[in-house]
Amino acid sequence: MMIRPKTILPLVLLLFFAAEGVSSHPHVFIDSRVSLHVSGNRLTHVRAHWTFDRFFTQMVVMDFRLDRSGDFSDAQIQEVEQGAFRNLENYDYYTYISVDGRSIDANRVENFHASLNADGRLVYEFDIPVGLDIGSRNRRVEIAMYDESFFTDMIFADDFLIVNGQNRVRYESELTHSVHDTGLWGPMVREAVIVRFLNGN
Repeated sequence: MMIRPKTILPLVLLLFFAAEGVSSHPHVFIDSRVSLHVSGNRLTHVRAHWTFDRFFTQMVVMDFRLDRSGDFSDAQIQEVEQGAFRNLENYDYYTYISVDGRSIDANRVENFHASLNADGRLVYEFDIPVGLDIGSRNRRVEIAMYDESFFTDMIFADDFLIVNGQNRVRYESELTHSVHDTGLWGPMVREAVIVRFLNGN
């Protein structure tokens, strides 16, 4: 009888930690993208797009008995969400957002979806509500995604940002890199998407 893990991602990391010890390195790899959705003068939400490595993809496909064609039912997507995603609430979903230098809560997510892309890799997509006024003055939004435990390696893809809106949105963007000392694990490169909305009067 197969035992289906309830929190597969943290469990994978824990097992690798026990096996590798302090010399461990990342074992789950994620390519990240973000879509910023604008309605009127408000940034309503940030949608995250995570593309996993093939090894983790196969683990989830096997453990949840998913169709390898990528045709997941709503019930299967819900199972993946509950068993291999929701526990990341304890880690703020590896997502850190600040507006004009002030951090905002990023541990509430909506509209989770799981699928396989054209390369057969697992993709998670989910929304982080923001509700930010960007019409009255210029705004600086910073979105970073990383795992402080150093077991999940997250980097932004080349096409790291899309801004969607009914009206034309004026903005500038860049991808920044900074090095942080994690102590036990040594230096870690963290990436952040910086978006400067230029819609102020």
